Amino acid sequence: MISYIGGKARIGKWIVPFIPKDIETYVEAFSGMFWVFFKMDLNNYPNLKTVVYNDFNGLNANLFDCCRDYDRLWDEISKYPCQQLGIEDTPSEYREMFDEYQKQVFHSGVTITQENKYEIASKYVYVLTQIFSGSKPETSSYIDYKGKYRCKVLIFLDKLKNPEYRKHFDRITFVENLDFQAVIEKYDSEKTYFYVDPPYWKTENYYSNHDFDRGDHERLANTLIGMKGMFSLSYYDFPLLKEWFSPYDYVWEKKEFAKAAAAKSGKKQNMGEELLIMNYGDTKVSKPVRGEQLDLFIHTFI
Repeated sequence: MISYIGGKARIGKWIVPFIPKDIETYVEAFSGMFWVFFKMDLNNYPNLKTVVYNDFNGLNANLFDCCRDYDRLWDEISKYPCQQLGIEDTPSEYREMFDEYQKQVFHSGVTITQENKYEIASKYVYVLTQIFSGSKPETSSYIDYKGKYRCKVLIFLDKLKNPEYRKHFDRITFVENLDFQAVIEKYDSEKTYFYVDPPYWKTENYYSNHDFDRGDHERLANTLIGMKGMFSLSYYDFPLLKEWFSPYDYVWEKKEFAKAAAAKSGKKQNMGEELLIMNYGDTKVSKPVRGEQLDLFIHTFI
């Protein structure tokens, strides 16, 4: 959809094949720009009845609520001018508009209502598409495309008209603005699949409108361990992960990717190893007990 910190635009195609085909409910607990869902071929999920978008960031939730009425959102965003490819005009008017929208969306204490939600969503889109990689939209500065690159607002408008994107918009059943634990408990069932992509360890302060710390990582682990449904959990590795999700109890898949969270304009990106941890597959256990499988393994081979 739009570049956003931690987004899975690059690796969504790697994640999708791990999603079980017989699920009835699909939930993303930290949906962001919903990239994994948009990478799914919905024809491969014949039993899928319910799709849930959830994000603790109310601006994100409002945007995807508005995306379900894509024609109305397209009309609203189209009101705002943006720098066109090849036009050698001054960026001052666009920068001024960006600064004003950034102030209105992030710093004016605005409350989203049924009356203003499309206006807020369109201005939020304008801000997100005029900064580098969707990072820190509340403080980032305007990028001048200098008439050399197509404005990302126009690219987003193309997606609102794209039939493939519209198929996905039409399948979104509920848009939630809940804490991850609340949305997991609300939709948990044996036929529910959760894709879980939290702020990564030690990168939590990159995200807007989130208050996520070490205790939340552990609370997330405990919530996932106690659930009925299936989950895939994305992270970079850190020491506590093996304590919370032992590789003897859960399926671990790994793949190297460019680290989007470390991206900086004009510089080569660092590489990182993405983890996908699952509670289903060849080693799925219904109610894992921390250390139990590891103790059994140790005693078997000593």
